[in-house]
Formats: sequence, C-alpha cells, structure tokens
Amino acid sequence: MEEKKGQKEQLPLDAKLLSEAVIELNTSRRSVGLYPLEHPITRQSIERAFALLKKLFELRSSITLGVAKDVLMIDEYTLDSKNPVYREFALALYTKGIATITFYSGLEENELLILHSLISEKDLLGQALIEIAQSKNLRHIRLVPIDISKFKFIEGAQRDAKGSGQTVWEDYIYGIMEGKLADKDVEGIILSIPPEDIAQVLSRHISDTKEDSYDRVITTYLSKKGRHELNRASLNKFVSLVENLSPDIKEQFLERAFNNMALNQRETEEMIAELTPEDIEKMMKIFKKHSSMPQSLRLLVEKLAEGKQPEFAEGLFDGGPVSIDDIELTNDMVKLFEEDQFGKFVDEQYQKDLENMLKTYRAKQFPVLEEIQKALRPEIIDSAYSDTIIELINFENIEREDHLRLLTKLSELVTVFLETGRFEDVLHIHNIIYSHMIEGKFKTEALSMVEYFFHSEQFISKLLEALKIWGRYSREAAFKLARVLRLYMMTPLLDALNEEKNSSQRKFYLSILTYMGKGILPEAVRRLEDGRWYVVRNMIYLIRECNGKEHVKKVRALIKHKHKKIRLEALKTLLHFGTIDAFSYLKLFLTGKDPEIKEQAIRLSGVCRIKKAVPYLLEILEKRDLLGADLNYRLLAIDALGKIGDPSAIDTLKKLYSSKYLFYKDAVAEGLRLEIIKSLNNYPPAQVRPFLELAAATSKNEKIKAMCQELLIRSRNA
Repeated sequence: MEEKKGQKEQLPLDAKLLSEAVIELNTSRRSVGLYPLEHPITRQSIERAFALLKKLFELRSSITLGVAKDVLMIDEYTLDSKNPVYREFALALYTKGIATITFYSGLEENELLILHSLISEKDLLGQALIEIAQSKNLRHIRLVPIDISKFKFIEGAQRDAKGSGQTVWEDYIYGIMEGKLADKDVEGIILSIPPEDIAQVLSRHISDTKEDSYDRVITTYLSKKGRHELNRASLNKFVSLVENLSPDIKEQFLERAFNNMALNQRETEEMIAELTPEDIEKMMKIFKKHSSMPQSLRLLVEKLAEGKQPEFAEGLFDGGPVSIDDIELTNDMVKLFEEDQFGKFVDEQYQKDLENMLKTYRAKQFPVLEEIQKALRPEIIDSAYSDTIIELINFENIEREDHLRLLTKLSELVTVFLETGRFEDVLHIHNIIYSHMIEGKFKTEALSMVEYFFHSEQFISKLLEALKIWGRYSREAAFKLARVLRLYMMTPLLDALNEEKNSSQRKFYLSILTYMGKGILPEAVRRLEDGRWYVVRNMIYLIRECNGKEHVKKVRALIKHKHKKIRLEALKTLLHFGTIDAFSYLKLFLTGKDPEIKEQAIRLSGVCRIKKAVPYLLEILEKRDLLGADLNYRLLAIDALGKIGDPSAIDTLKKLYSSKYLFYKDAVAEGLRLEIIKSLNNYPPAQVRPFLELAAATSKNEKIKAMCQELLIRSRNA
C-alpha cells in the first residue's frame, strides 16, 4: 500500500508510546493464541493495542516495524534488544517468515484481530501467510515476507547471467545444493517456496551435480535444525515436490530420500496419526511405480496401507454383504442403518430409554466432579501457573535468559490478573519481584521489571481501569496494592477522582487515597489552588482524613471561600482537629441566614458533639414558629442535642413536647414528639426517666408509648 499525497510528514515517533504499542501488540497476539476471538480478554487486549496505534498515527500516517530474527527495527533505529517483550514479538514474526509489518492510518480493530489469528496458525508461514492475509482484505496492514535476495553465499551461486530471468530464490536453491549457503538460520524459508517451482529447478540442473547435492536438498526440505523426524506439513510439501520432478530423477530422488532417516515405530505411528486418507492416497500413487524403495520407506508405506484406508466402507450400501474388520454385515443389518429405517426395528419406548441412558449427568450429582470443575477454573489454573513460574524464578541455578523469559511470562499473567480484578495475585507477584530486586541473583533484571513494568504509565493506567471495575469487589487487596504503588498512582488517581462523574466511584477513590496515608498530603495541599470547587472540597477532605493537621492554616484560609460547600468542608476540618477558632466559625454558621449553611452547621454540632453549641441549638427549639417555617431546623436540633446528650437540654425538650402552642398539623406535631422521645436515648437515664413515664402515661400515640417503654427498660437496666 502506497501512501497518498498530502499525508502527514514522517515525524520521530514518541519512544515511550512506541514501546507501549509494541508491548500491547505482543500481548494481544498472545491473547488471540490463548483465548477464543470473542473472549473479553482478547477483545480488551486488541482494543488497547488499537488505541495505542491510533495515538501513533497522530504522529505519522504509517508505522513500519522491521524484523531481524529476534530484533525489531523502526526507521534507522533498533529497539532495545535486551527487552524480552520486543524479542518475543520479533521472533514470533520471524518464525512466520515476515520481514516487515506496516500499519497504516485508518486501521480497524478487526484487522488486528485477523492479523493475530493468522500469526497464531501453526502451519501457516511465509508467502502462504501473506496470500491469505491479502485475501482477508487487510487494507491497512502490509506484510512483507523475508527476502531471500538478502542472503549471501560464500561463493558465487548464481548460475545464470544477469538478466536471464533467474529469480533470487533459484540462487538460494543452488546455494543449498552446493553447500555454500552462509546463513544457517534460513533453512525454514524453503517451505515458503512453491514445491512445483523447486521441482522445475531441480529437474533442470540436478543431473549435472554430485549425488550429495540430493541429500542437501532433501535434508534441508525435510529436516529443521538437526531434527530428523518427519511431520505432516513438510512431508506433504516433499511429496508435492516429488510429484513434479522429471521421471528420470524421481526414482533416484526417492531412493535417497529416507536413507539417512531411520524411522522407528514411535515416529511412524505419530506421523500416521497426523496424515489424512487423502495424504496417504497421494503418497501411494507416487510410490506405486517404484519397486526399488529403501526398506524403511517400504515399511512406512505398508504401515500406511494397513492403518488407514480412505474408503474403508466403500460399497457399504451396494446391496451385498460387506466385511469391515472381518465382520460380515448382512443385508438386514445394512438396511437397519439406512436413513429412516431405525424406527421400524426399534420401538418408541426403547428409543426413549436409550436417550435417557445417553443423557449426561450434571456435575452437582457427583461431588467429585464439582471439585474437579472448581480445580479446572481458569483463575485456579492461572494461579497455579503463576506459582510455578515464581518457584522457577527462585531456583538458584537459573540462567539469565531463562530468568528474563519467566519475568515476561509473569508480566503477561499480571495483565490477565488485572483484567479480572485479582489484585491479591498482582500484589504477590510484585512483592516477589521486588524481593529479587533487593537480594536476588539478577537484581538488575528485577529492578527493570519493577521500574519499566509496575511503575510504567501503561500499567498504572490498567490498574486504575481495573480498580474502577473490580475494586469495590476486592477492597482489601485493591487498597494494599494501591498503597504499595502509591508514589506512582497517587497523581493519576487524583486526576481520575477529579474527572469521575459517578458519586459512589468518587467515594471509592477517596477511600483508596485515604488508605495511602500522609504521603499524598503534599499533592493534596498543592491542589487546594485548583479553580474547581469540588476538587478543593475533596482535597480538604483528604487533608482531614489523612491527619494533615500541620496544613490546617491552608484550610483555615478557605473558611470564607465564596462556595458554601468549601466553607462547610473547611469548618468540618477545623472542628475535627479541634482548633481554637473552630467554634467561633460554627457559631457564625449556626446564627447565619443561609438555610443550607445553617442546616449543615446544626448537623456538625451533633456529629462532632460540640457541647458549646447546646445554647444555640436550644434557642432554635425555643423560638416560636407560627407558620412552621423552622420545623426542619427544630428536627435537626433535636437530633443534634440527642447526640451531644447534655442534661441541660432535657427541660426545654420536655416543654416543647408538652407545648399547647405547636401550630402544626396533628400528624406533624406527633412526628415531632416522636423524634423528641427517640433523642432521649443518649441522656443520663435517671434524668430522663420521669419524662418518659409521663409521656408513656399521657400519649395516645402507640409508637410513642412503645418507644417510651423500650427506653424505660433500658434505663432500668443501665
């Protein structure tokens, strides 16, 4: 795909953003290989990789990653070759025969999903993978296969002159035949070249070479890196190659094919298990005309012929008796298995009995099966896998490369644990790695894991997302993990708090921040200068809850803030710390004219049990309220006085209860009297007993009578 005119200039990519994108690409690749395409983990992983690529497209219209075995390159830069995630992603592409991969602006999530699905296919590589990718219409992804023209030969292996039409992969085949190929890591590339094309080159030129050139071609084609066993993919390609050879060299080629490959019983049976009847039939046609086969090959063909017959039931319904495995089926038996005949031979009740016999019993009927199902749950398996890796990391004789590989596995597990809200498992892994950083064999590697993974913006962002979804279901573990990482998630969490619209979620964030302790105070004090009233209110709350008494001067300055909620939060904080001037501000609010401020001040008097506020609360009760405008103040004052429990309020409450001047409707007046009786619970029992006895004897309200009796019983038992 070529870039259109007018596209953005090539700009240097943000290194950190690129790193995060590569890590997410590798994570999403692994997720596609481990989970079904519709699994939430797969979808979320793809979404994160897609989001990071979109950010990169804001810098440039395309991103091309080059692959050199286990190294990734972009432009003229090589990405950190020591990073285990980069290496793993590079090797994953390299083993698939991919030299470069380009992502273009306009990329869709589904294209990433298709790409990872193709890369995860076991036997798909090289040109075949590229062609299928093209057929899937990946319009914004371009894959370039490994270019064989880049491989150099020790001596000139090109047989034809320049311009003869000879292709670069022919040079590669000549290099194999002559034994002059320098790069030993490219043996697998021959599998990406069409066998028909290789056969044409061999038919033209193998006759004028030595016989050991046969062996080099065969060995390269059928073996990988010193392994001599066969597999279905390579054998099928080899058979296609032989089919297209010229007749004069086909038999020689077959004779030498298995000379150096001793096939034992196990290998034979494993290969047979992989072959389909069509594979066997194809092989039989090739080997049928050649009697001079090596004994090992002859035994293999005979084994194939005995073990798998493609048409094992041919002629089953031709009308005559048929033998299968020496058991003769009569015409009646054949007729029984014909379509729509079963019901004629087996009655309906018997069929129902058969169906009942075949029904699967539910696991709950078998406790053992229930236990097995529990043990096989994904989270249990993941935890066991995590514990195994941790045990291996603690092994004294572990090599550095293995240690790095295991750290990568743990980072992937942490990502999975976060996505499912398993904060305790994440904390356990973090603590293990941290301990290795302090006194382990590979301190530098453990330090890198802690700094570049657990302390990264990407991880903290995922943690915040997980806390939002799962945090309230696993509060203790979530709080502990947040506290361990408080230096790195304090600022992002405060930012998230400021942007959160959901009130319950804000309360949860405040709970986490409070659990982090005094360490957050400097940042909270700094944010008191924020222009948003709700941010300032939340910061005052954190200063109070995190015991930031040393910052009370900053809070006092906000007691006269233009926003009433900030004034009230400041007053609450001054009362909490018991400052000398706290009551003077409370008195000001209790006697003020702002209804909301006054109501909150009354509540604060009760919550903080401010005894000095009792006279002002009694004043509210004693004030005549002809129109009922102060009913709410009175109810709040009764409740506040009840929380304080000062005996000096009892006479006023008794007068209000017995007053004939309550100009409220009967129901409202009775409700007020009930609230007075309820509030007497915190007063000295001996001093409220006469009041309760009088109310119980005179009241016609059953609720008031019941409440009086209950409180009298408590007062006698006190």
